[in-house]
Amino acid sequence: MNHKDIIQIIYNKHIMPHNFFKPTITVIIVVFFFIMLISCKKKDSIQYDKVNRITRQESIKPVRPYEDLFWNKYSQQFIYAPYFKVEPAPNAQKYVFAARGVDNKEYTFESTNPCESLSPIWADLPVGFMKLTVSGMDEAGNEIDKHEFSFYKAAFFNGPYHQKMLDYRKSAEMALEYEFNQPHIQNWALNGTPDTTSYNLYCYPSKIIGAVIESMVEYAKISEPNREKALKIAMNAAEYLIGVSEPVGSPLEFFPPTYAGEQRTSKAFKNQFMIIYPAKTASTYLDLYEITGDNKFKEAALKIAQTYKKVQEPSGTWKLKLWIDGSPVTENDCIPIEIINFLDRLESQYAITEYVDTRKKAYDWIINNPLKTYNWSGQFEDVAPVEPYKNLSKDEASAFAIYLFQNIHQKKEFRSVADDLLRFCEDQFIIWEKPMPQKQYNVEEWITPCVLEQYACYEPINASVANMMEAYLTGYKATKNEVYKAKMIELANAVTVAQHANTGRYPTYWQLNERQKKESGYIDWLNCTSYCVKVMLQISDSQ
Repeated sequence: MNHKDIIQIIYNKHIMPHNFFKPTITVIIVVFFFIMLISCKKKDSIQYDKVNRITRQESIKPVRPYEDLFWNKYSQQFIYAPYFKVEPAPNAQKYVFAARGVDNKEYTFESTNPCESLSPIWADLPVGFMKLTVSGMDEAGNEIDKHEFSFYKAAFFNGPYHQKMLDYRKSAEMALEYEFNQPHIQNWALNGTPDTTSYNLYCYPSKIIGAVIESMVEYAKISEPNREKALKIAMNAAEYLIGVSEPVGSPLEFFPPTYAGEQRTSKAFKNQFMIIYPAKTASTYLDLYEITGDNKFKEAALKIAQTYKKVQEPSGTWKLKLWIDGSPVTENDCIPIEIINFLDRLESQYAITEYVDTRKKAYDWIINNPLKTYNWSGQFEDVAPVEPYKNLSKDEASAFAIYLFQNIHQKKEFRSVADDLLRFCEDQFIIWEKPMPQKQYNVEEWITPCVLEQYACYEPINASVANMMEAYLTGYKATKNEVYKAKMIELANAVTVAQHANTGRYPTYWQLNERQKKESGYIDWLNCTSYCVKVMLQISDSQ
């Protein structure tokens, strides 16, 4: 029944019998109510049967942007039909692919390509661990070569999973209020320094103190009673971080420190700087400048931009980690999407064009390197850089997909590239249900759907959920793809399920065990909470 049908029924029933009198105010209100009710239902509803059919069908298509690209050497699980690098066998006329899963049935197909994807049998395979053999066969039908692979077939999206436990905005506001009331946060208002005794993650100053600023700026926007104090906390934290940044004239002048003290990995990585974090901190300074009008925070951000320009590599990127003297710790390159976003902001919001060339070279580097190789290596301050593909993460891949969706008007090809990136992220890091068993985790205690962080930390983290929520939100805005909307909603609903109902706390680790307890040693990472809050607010505003 459409709007016109409802209007006609109400008109016939309430208006026609009254000698064609004009509609009463009551009738008009009733008509308006029904129109709005149907409009809201149409806007917010998701046709899950349709979405699930699409996701099932899409799961048979491999994450294979380029025919000769093999990025999954260290991969353990797949939602989308995988393919593996198998060298052609001399005299092989064909290859037999045979997979056996938890149902103990054998699923087979043949191909002349030893690197064929498992698309022909993927939809039939059960969720669970799989053993795959790829056998080269000669003209007489003899097996002349054999390769074996083991992996976990992960469940594709099949929603819905949860109803939301709380309005998204209310959920985010409760999480911010919880953080505001933490003693180590309140300490910033009293002393203006980090309380490293009660919260040892301050050993990562740029990331964590930056998150203090970010979260308190957000809290100041939504809490009028606590606005003044929240801004005082944010300003004190920013002033402290600016004060401990590298001095004028030093190789990395104005960069805030990545590590401090001797807690966690800070002792092992002393005098090292991870190149991605100053950009995030600088963006936070700009947020603070915009809400306070205090120019010193804008100036601090601009000084960081100058240093990025100064230390950029000829290749267009930056080394991932630098010593305090500016020399590289390793030859691993930074995937500089965070830096690009910061420099873009200077141009779009402040009309500062000095860094356009710096930004363009960084963008070109991404196009010609990780976008071609799919070596989306994890870039975390508490994990040492490793060889290509050994520690993949979805952070930079999803961030670049967001960038492409936001600029989809520039090139029509951006959509397909961004779609591929999100399929990669989902394939390797999203758990919709039935997580892969791992020795070090009791996955039955995981809250699902969830998102894993990186191969080196293959467990559900709330900031990783935020990564994918933001990516799906941006993808939906750009394409109106209902699949993206459904996935975003199910992850957002899961955030409200994981949230502690009595306190509003967003736990970093989505595990119903000792990691949920503050006293367990697995304390919450403030940067994760702050990011999750911002995305939940974005989703709320989009509805």
